[in-house]
Amino acid sequence: MTGHPVTRRTTWLAFAGALLLPIATNAAPETGSDRCQANHRLVMTEARLTHEPGDVTGLPAALAERLASRLEAAGQQVVDITPPTRSEGLEPAMDAFSRHGAPYFLRLVASDLGTEGRPSGIVLLPDRYAPRGGQLAATLDDGAQGARLDAWRIDLSTANGKPFSPEIAADSTRFWESDWGQSLDAAIETVAQNVLDTLECRPLVGRVLSTESRGGGTDLRIDLGRADGLAASDRLIVIEPGVPTDSLGVNLLTRPVMEITAGPVREPINLGEARVTFLGENDATVRYQGTGSVERGDLVQVQ
Repeated sequence: MTGHPVTRRTTWLAFAGALLLPIATNAAPETGSDRCQANHRLVMTEARLTHEPGDVTGLPAALAERLASRLEAAGQQVVDITPPTRSEGLEPAMDAFSRHGAPYFLRLVASDLGTEGRPSGIVLLPDRYAPRGGQLAATLDDGAQGARLDAWRIDLSTANGKPFSPEIAADSTRFWESDWGQSLDAAIETVAQNVLDTLECRPLVGRVLSTESRGGGTDLRIDLGRADGLAASDRLIVIEPGVPTDSLGVNLLTRPVMEITAGPVREPINLGEARVTFLGENDATVRYQGTGSVERGDLVQVQ
């Protein structure tokens, strides 16, 4: 990689604005258009619980799996569910893109899910428990561009605070049919809809897996296919990535506000267009006839 180290790049904003124009212009839904049929890849975490209830087992995984099923039913691809993370930065999202080719990273946090109150010591008096509630929070990051897309915090509607006795498994039908389970399920539905609304009409982004010179052009095998919503008629932009993120071992289009203090710096470059010549289920071959040098790991973006 070539370039010159800098601490701030004032020209990046204008360049990135032109390069990422397709994202901005495709951000609004297009009624009746097939351009909003992308099946984006996501990596998500199990829920990190700040106050874990003692009467429900397996809740972090159950929350994530229930949310993943909602997203997959809507056509998105949850390629991995990872353990909870305490990191609030963009590194997990960029690492997910590096490992799985999944541009989007969804982080879950659930808080104040415990029970309060106590059973009455007098037989004739009813047990008293505070209503049960809590919050479900989520952040959605774009690991291909190194950007926070959105964040949400949903207050659970209050439910009967009496603990489950004996303890209950969070993946059981009985738990989700309980008042508190239904309250959690409504919050999961809200998060799922927020994620779908944010991803709607965002262009597909993938990576170059291999290159082969052929007949005056270059065939690029990419990690997008029919399962992602790629169509034979699509045109793609080939992008040489920007600032190298050495700690992750990948090159990414990073935010212009990022400060770079060490290592070679390289601006993202639009290398030109490519067209689909072979469309597979999970990969495709595109023909690039530009003059730039395309390498494995470069990005492609559907126009």
